[in-house]
Amino acid sequence: MLEAIRKHAKGWLAKVILALIAITFALFGMDSYMNGDTRGGVVAEVGDVGISREELTREIQAQSDRMREALGPAFDPAVTETANFRKQVLDSLVERKALLQNAQKLKFLAPDAYIASVLAQIPAFQQDGKFSQQRYEAVLRQNGRTPAQFENELRQAFMLEAITSPVSLAAFPSGTSLAQIARLVAQQREVAWVDLPVSAVASQIQVTPADVERYYTANKDEFTEPEQIRAEYLVLDMASVAAGIAVSEQAVTDYYASHAAQFGQPEQRSASHILIAADKNADAASRAKAKAKAAELAQTLQKNPQRFAELARTQSQDPGSAAQDGSLGSFGRGMMVKSFEDAVFSMKPNEIRGPVESDFGYHIIRLDGIQAAQTAPLAEVRAAVVSELRKQQAQKAFADLADSFSNLVYENAQSLQPAAAAAKLTVQQSGWMAAKTAPPPFNHAALSAALFSPESVKSRQNTEAIEVQPGTLVAARVAEYRPARLRPLTEVSQAIETRLRTEQSMRLLEQKAEATLKALAKGDEAGLNWSAFQIVGRQPSAVLDAAGAKAVFRVSTEKLPAYTGFARPDGSYRIVRVSRVLDAPALDPMLLSSIEAGVTQAQQRADMKAMAALITAGQKVKIQPNAIEGR
Repeated sequence: MLEAIRKHAKGWLAKVILALIAITFALFGMDSYMNGDTRGGVVAEVGDVGISREELTREIQAQSDRMREALGPAFDPAVTETANFRKQVLDSLVERKALLQNAQKLKFLAPDAYIASVLAQIPAFQQDGKFSQQRYEAVLRQNGRTPAQFENELRQAFMLEAITSPVSLAAFPSGTSLAQIARLVAQQREVAWVDLPVSAVASQIQVTPADVERYYTANKDEFTEPEQIRAEYLVLDMASVAAGIAVSEQAVTDYYASHAAQFGQPEQRSASHILIAADKNADAASRAKAKAKAAELAQTLQKNPQRFAELARTQSQDPGSAAQDGSLGSFGRGMMVKSFEDAVFSMKPNEIRGPVESDFGYHIIRLDGIQAAQTAPLAEVRAAVVSELRKQQAQKAFADLADSFSNLVYENAQSLQPAAAAAKLTVQQSGWMAAKTAPPPFNHAALSAALFSPESVKSRQNTEAIEVQPGTLVAARVAEYRPARLRPLTEVSQAIETRLRTEQSMRLLEQKAEATLKALAKGDEAGLNWSAFQIVGRQPSAVLDAAGAKAVFRVSTEKLPAYTGFARPDGSYRIVRVSRVLDAPALDPMLLSSIEAGVTQAQQRADMKAMAALITAGQKVKIQPNAIEGR
């Protein structure tokens, strides 16, 4: 039903799409999940659909970027260079393709009205609080997308939600389990402790030069610096080309005059309806019965139009609009199913028409009002016109510049200056960098491979102009080179000795702690100076860090006092005595709610993973032996 679909658009899927648009406006690759990408060689096949190496590389880069954004300074680029990471990304692509194929087989397809409803909820496409077709097309155009591409992505997002939501919504934990978990989480324990300092074993630590040399010999990879380069490079991008383009007032005026329809609000119509529902796949008799009822209501309203609100409330089978006397509010073209829209936009104000057939059943429609199309004055949209003209001119200029840029980079292989002069660019200098930790734009797979290749390092010649992202070309050359080198023992011996001393200290303290714990288990507390008692919970605190809380709440309390211990960040070892267990007198409703949400999410993830594995197992999956090699 139209109103029900509108409401659904405000749910989980719409929120995800809104978030994605707000962050990057790039729901990339959903169509490629279904159709594959023939460029770059197929590394895997799922049923009839392939995964290209280029598609895998894009997804690896996308997931790396998401991790970098989420983790910030804690992000370790080395993690994304591992074969295990690449395999996880490939497995996720395989699962998505399998899910989409299964959804397509089950005909989980999004109706036009649903897509229109989702689009209407996206602020980026709104003007004065309402969906604007012109703004929608302009925003997509500015981001290199077409309505067909974007709407296809929404349809396939709908397919994924349709096939996965029954599984995720079926997850629910038992009340008994939640209560038990809540009691354990809320539990507190009374503890005291004593610390064994590093000084307690300092006299036993012995590290000889021979120990240092043995460690050095056995771990040379740890002390080998990778090869590094410093590069000169040029960046030719659409933005810089556009910024240098002057737009005349005459061009602005001419463009505004010829595209006036783009700079305003298209015609909007407000309508109300009464729906007699009938599934499009229902048998002929059922649909005929629904149509007859709709025709009867239409005849009643033709005789007595004042009863429209009353009949909408009592007879309409679209509960959302029925509660509003049948009102669907205002909408423009492209926001309703075609048969409904065609009727509305051919009616006169206060006209009642019906029955009008759609996939949802039969409608009796009343046109409530018409808001004529409005054009914004040039002063309000001048900036948008200038931006559009610059972009159009930049696209033409960039194509010519790109050819010239590529040729000059190739023809003057020993210098970037000719290409820089022709394109009015400045040759930039990078810092020292290794291939696996290179910053943008050198973390692009093709550019990195070209720049760090033995030939490029040896000849110091320009790389070809490489498109690192749409509308951005980069050419570079090696300015300086540092080969990989094994740092000499004299340079690292002090660090090795410190490490060996720390490791010995930890082992000796753990041995001393084990002996102490055994004595305590027998009731011998002689010589130990315990701290004052403290009540602690499971959350890390100044008294117990995460490792300490884990140790304290893992130890069995069947017999008290109970003893445990853990290593501390400063190198000492803490022995803990648990003397009492304090259960919460009552369960906190907020805690129960939080635990329920967490347990439900865990069950959903497990169920979803199992379902994806089951569906994937039903597909013929073929992965090439070299699928996860390199980037």
